[in-house]
Amino acid sequence: MMIRTVLAVAAVAVGVTAAVAQNVIADRKALMKRSGDEAKVAAAMVRGAEPFDLAKAKHVFETYVDKANRLPTLFPENTKTGGETHAAPAIWEKPEEFKAQVAKFGADAKAGLEQTKDLDSFKAANANILKDCGGCHETFRLKM
Repeated sequence: MMIRTVLAVAAVAVGVTAAVAQNVIADRKALMKRSGDEAKVAAAMVRGAEPFDLAKAKHVFETYVDKANRLPTLFPENTKTGGETHAAPAIWEKPEEFKAQVAKFGADAKAGLEQTKDLDSFKAANANILKDCGGCHETFRLKM
């Protein structure tokens, strides 16, 4: 009887761990989608397809700051696979490099938030963010 109980508890624990991992993957995918949506807003203003709006520009950077603050917690060991993740193994193989990349993104997003006053300053700050995103995706995102 004791063995059955232990096995049942172990099975539940494994199931709960898998469910939590799926939730974390879903959370980080939602965070990336939100960030991508804001990048589209930024691109439209930079290209002139939408008029520059300081409030929208600030919101873009606020979203990026939030992303940078949350990202380091969204890659626990049990989320390396599953959930159709696009996270590359390099995240777990080079965790300090990944954290440094996220920190740079966060610092550039904060600077953009503070320095954006007009379209020209927004364009400059947005260009830095695009470099950060591209650099991180190059190393830490699987090519699909």
